[in-house]
Amino acid sequence: MSRHPYPGHRRDDWSEQAWADEIAIGADDGTPSGPGVLAPGSSRPTVVPGWLVAAAVLLACSALVAAALWWQHRTRVVEVTHRVVPYFPAGPDAMGCPSGVRCQVLPDAGQPLAALARRLFPDATVLSSVAVTDAGTGRTVQATIVLRTVSGSELTAVAQCVPGAGPIPARAASLPALGPAQADFIVPGRPGCSVAVAAQIPRSVPVPVEQLRRLAADPDAQLRS
Repeated sequence: MSRHPYPGHRRDDWSEQAWADEIAIGADDGTPSGPGVLAPGSSRPTVVPGWLVAAAVLLACSALVAAALWWQHRTRVVEVTHRVVPYFPAGPDAMGCPSGVRCQVLPDAGQPLAALARRLFPDATVLSSVAVTDAGTGRTVQATIVLRTVSGSELTAVAQCVPGAGPIPARAASLPALGPAQADFIVPGRPGCSVAVAAQIPRSVPVPVEQLRRLAADPDAQLRS
């Protein structure tokens, strides 16, 4: 057996032969082989369909448009709220001043209501006695007196007259002989005018029903024009 004069050339022949044998072995079992063919058990990269990408973009655009419309509507509502003109009722405000009239609050200057309350409850302490007057005309539109009796009862009497207002309904509370009780009387005068008397009587204290009724019903307690 003679050696090949070019050993390197023989190794090249052997490598080419082995490569051809590998291709032949791979083809025997019916499995495709070669460049560009995936080996068994491997997976191809996932390809997202074009319609799915388009649908996602459409949904994102719809969400942005909806958010923009919501923000525009919210901003518009806030602007309208700031431009609402305040509503002023036709009746008196919390101070007793009629709408559209400039008033001032003064200490009571001998209003008939206050004088009557002091006569009916001579031992009571005067907690407050004020008059609300029209600053332009000086006319009294509300007179208020608050008393506390020696037995612990507290009563408030208010004479009020609102020009142009309608008639005021009367009210009379049914009271027990002893407290606890809450008195509530309203006696109307001219249209828009009335005298209201309210009282809180503690437990086991006699209820001064007669004095409360006289204070509310006396014609002199009504405000004069």
